[in-house]
Amino acid sequence: MVPTVVVARGDGPLLELPEQPLALDVGDFLDTQYVDGLAVLHEGALVLEAYRNEMRPDTLHLSQSVGKSVLGLLVGVLQLDPASPITEYVPEVAGSGYDGASVQHLLDMTAAIDFVEDYATFWRYDAACAWHPPHPDAPATILDYLPTIGPADWAHGERLHYSTPNTDLLGIVAERAGGAPLAELIARELWAPLGAERDALLTVDRAGTAAIGGGFCATLRDYLRLGELVRRDGAGVVPAGWIARLGVGEDRAFENSTWVTEGASGYGGQWWRIDGRPVARGIHGQLVAADREAGVVVAILSSWPEATPSAPGRAQLALVDAVCAQLGG
Repeated sequence: MVPTVVVARGDGPLLELPEQPLALDVGDFLDTQYVDGLAVLHEGALVLEAYRNEMRPDTLHLSQSVGKSVLGLLVGVLQLDPASPITEYVPEVAGSGYDGASVQHLLDMTAAIDFVEDYATFWRYDAACAWHPPHPDAPATILDYLPTIGPADWAHGERLHYSTPNTDLLGIVAERAGGAPLAELIARELWAPLGAERDALLTVDRAGTAAIGGGFCATLRDYLRLGELVRRDGAGVVPAGWIARLGVGEDRAFENSTWVTEGASGYGGQWWRIDGRPVARGIHGQLVAADREAGVVVAILSSWPEATPSAPGRAQLALVDAVCAQLGG
């Protein structure tokens, strides 16, 4: 079992999602792509909602790296200075591969660190995050692990180098800048203000440090609300200028990327830019996409047997395109 803490929705108003079902053509997507939940908003109305595999509207679902995008929005709310050195907030990583890196480098995954995002082999980091049992050859906590990461042989900002420890370190930066545990900050500054319907959960390591890089759990409808906030330019919760730059990083860094994501044209603020849309994606089939032009938000929760298979990933993006074409045409 993985330890978790509650991200409370509080007592604030709920963002209502009026139900206006439409006969959208999604083909055989629901029954062939390991889908647990699929939902679509159009101009704020719930036009499609479907569940599989015993999932229900009140079920919390692990979103993997969609948690990164939750944190990206929180950093925008906190208005951290992107140019600030990481060591200003987390001196524990001085002398590691993070020396000289800035908050912006974490946001855009351009910190030059010697870490490989290989889901088959990075068990030592999973053990530090409390996703695996303790092991004598693995650091005990996230903050024990981070200083062990060495430098890469290129400079900070030179290339997109997707690495989950960047996000967990950014979460520690946010905690120290915000003066509260990450779950409390997300609840107070983002989850309650966006009108979430239910409490979320966040996994933590054995010292209580949040594993926000992959450990955020919420309902399908609340992932829709997260996407709706992005579609509505921050909805008064996140600065509109911050929303406008989601998925937009340095072109040079993206061109030199060590990580390939199907259809992506950019990465920034812990969000992908795919087909011109800001998109949050997680391994094993998690996705939140916001299309302002079509007025559409799509949320998909899945249980792919593999972490990053190409065909199901393409199927998800094709579904988003098809839905936006049907509703925005």
